Amino acid sequence: MKLIEKDGKEVFQRFGIPVPLGRLVRDPEAAAAAAAALGGRAVVKAQVLTGKRGKAGAVRLVDSAEQASQAAAGIIGLNLGGEQVETILVEERLEIARELYAGITLDPGRGTAVLIFSVRGGMDIEEVAATAPEAVVTMPFDEVEPVRRHTLYAMAKQAGLHGSELVVVVDVLFRLMRVFEDMDATTAEINPLVITAAGKAIAADAKLVIDDSALFRHKDLIPTKTEGLGELEKAAQQAGVAYVPLPGGDVGVIAGGAGLALATMDTVSSMRGRPADFLDVGGGVSVDRMAASMRIVANTPGVKGILVNVFGGINNCELMAKGVLKAIDEAHIDLPVVVKMRGHSQEEGWALLEAAGFEVIKTGTTGDAVRLMLRKIGERTEAHGDLR
Repeated sequence: MKLIEKDGKEVFQRFGIPVPLGRLVRDPEAAAAAAAALGGRAVVKAQVLTGKRGKAGAVRLVDSAEQASQAAAGIIGLNLGGEQVETILVEERLEIARELYAGITLDPGRGTAVLIFSVRGGMDIEEVAATAPEAVVTMPFDEVEPVRRHTLYAMAKQAGLHGSELVVVVDVLFRLMRVFEDMDATTAEINPLVITAAGKAIAADAKLVIDDSALFRHKDLIPTKTEGLGELEKAAQQAGVAYVPLPGGDVGVIAGGAGLALATMDTVSSMRGRPADFLDVGGGVSVDRMAASMRIVANTPGVKGILVNVFGGINNCELMAKGVLKAIDEAHIDLPVVVKMRGHSQEEGWALLEAAGFEVIKTGTTGDAVRLMLRKIGERTEAHGDLR
C-alpha cells in the first residue's frame, strides 16, 4: 500500500521525524486560507503517488494567499502518470541550506533491507546514483544485530557530514529505520531531507510503502489508502484482491496466489507476450470476488485477452467458474478468455465453463495456457484489427 505524501508525513511525525506545517485541501479557496495561515509564503503540492511532480509543474512556490489559490487552480485536475490530482498539500516554505537524500528499501539481491544516504538529494537523485555512485552510501541491515547510532554516525561521516548537521541527520536516520521496521514498510524515503538555515533536519517529502500482507496491523491507515489511486486500483482494494496494472501489456492475468501470478507473468514474457497486470484473487474467493477480478482486468488499458490460472486448494473451482461467467454475462466482456483450473470441485468448474463454450486447460501446463491465449489474441487481432 502506497501512501500519499501527507499520510506518509503523519506517520513520520508519530516517530518523531520533523516535517513542515501543512494542510490538505481540495479547492483553490481552501488553499488560499491554508497559505494565509502560514503567512502567505508556502509550497503547493499535488498529492499523487506518481513521482517527478516538480518537473511536471505540480509543486509550486507561492508568496501570498492569492498565488496559492492560483497555483491550486492550475494543479487540481492535472493528470500525472495516469492519476488525476484531487487533493493538494499547502505547506510552509522552508529556508533551505542544503538538500540530502535518505531512503530504506528492500534489496532482492542481498535479501535484506538497505539504508541509502547521500548528501546530494533533490529531484535528480537517480541521476546522481547513476553518474556519481561515490556520492551515495549504503548500509544493509543485519538480520540479527540491531543497527546502533554509532554505525549511522560512521555512515553519515563517510557521506561527508560533519558537526551539528551530523547529529540532527543521524537522529532522523535512526527514526526512519524505526518507521521502516515498525510499520512493516517495503520503502521509506525522504527526498529531500532538508537542512534548514537554522540547522534543523526536516523531511520535506515522504514516500512510504507498507507491505499489504501486514495491513491488519495498521488498520488506522486503511481509510486513506485509496488516496491517489486509479479507479481500477480502488475497485481491487474494495474487492479484496491484489492488483497492479502494467503499462504496455496486452495479456490480462488473474491467478490464485502471488507466486502463481508471477510465474504466469514470467511465462507470458518468455513467450514474447506482454502481461498487462498482476492480479492475485487470494484465498477463500467468492463468486463476486472472481467476477470483480474479471471486470478489473477486462478494463485494464491495453488488455486483448484474459488468462485465468487458478488452483482450487482453499478456493473452490466451481465458485471461481461461476464468477468468470457472471462477469462475462453482466459486464458483456468481449475478449478471448482462457482458463487453466484444477483442484477442489474442478469437474464442476470445468463443466460450467465448457457448457458456456470456453476452452479449459485441465491437465496441461501454464505454458500450454499461455500459448493458447497468445494464439487467440493473434487470431482475433488478425480478423478484427487492434482490439483496443
